Amino acid sequence: MNRNDVSMQLYTTRKFQPYEPIFKFLSESGIKNIELFDLDKINLDNFKSMMDDNDISIKSSHISFQAITDTDETIRRMKYLNIKHAIVPSVPEKFNKDFASNFDLDEDTWNSFGKDLSSYVQIYEDNGLTLGYHNHSFEFRPLPSGKLPIECMMDHNENLKMELDLGWAVAGKANPLDWIEKYKNKIVGCHLKDFYDQTKNLLEHDQQSAVGEGFIDWPKLISEVKKTPCEVFVLEHDDPKDYKEYTTKSLEYLETI
Repeated sequence: MNRNDVSMQLYTTRKFQPYEPIFKFLSESGIKNIELFDLDKINLDNFKSMMDDNDISIKSSHISFQAITDTDETIRRMKYLNIKHAIVPSVPEKFNKDFASNFDLDEDTWNSFGKDLSSYVQIYEDNGLTLGYHNHSFEFRPLPSGKLPIECMMDHNENLKMELDLGWAVAGKANPLDWIEKYKNKIVGCHLKDFYDQTKNLLEHDQQSAVGEGFIDWPKLISEVKKTPCEVFVLEHDDPKDYKEYTTKSLEYLETI
């Protein structure tokens, strides 16, 4: 895999700001595309300058559902940075609770959110953009009916796209190959997230490793993802001790595939 085909979710580097030297390091490492988060909160001119200075594109961004509903402003921001894919990273957060509790929803609520999100697909498509959803592990916990939340999310609109986080799917005890096949026409992006030891609690961020240092079978998964319309293969670590080491090791491994 060519390192120029690998993207970086900027969330990985958020604790190492300022972003100017981060953009420079990523570009010098061979990464030519990043994925943003919190598009609604950034300084557009500053990011556009860093993109131009480092020959870096931004094909996708994580954007909260609340920001997605502000269609005019979000579409304006996406077009300014030439972003194609709007990816909702999770269900709406209840900021007075821990993150995992946001996903403690019944089937009706999962379906309602899936329908709400799907209702915005057309307006983004009308502007030449795509709208999709990024999974965590929690969407693979069966509901009492046996249905999975990810199905409640994705099955209301055939044009709602998906960014399949392969690592979080594994952490949710799902077989990513099954979901690559099921949503093969929806996948526009994937997250590459690896873990050291499958017997540990994979929700703990210190269990995340550089890609290739863990137990996930990346050659098989990437081979299957490449059969889909996936446009971005995104490195992500939720809390690396050293983002440069994480990036370098992951890229060196991916080049061997």
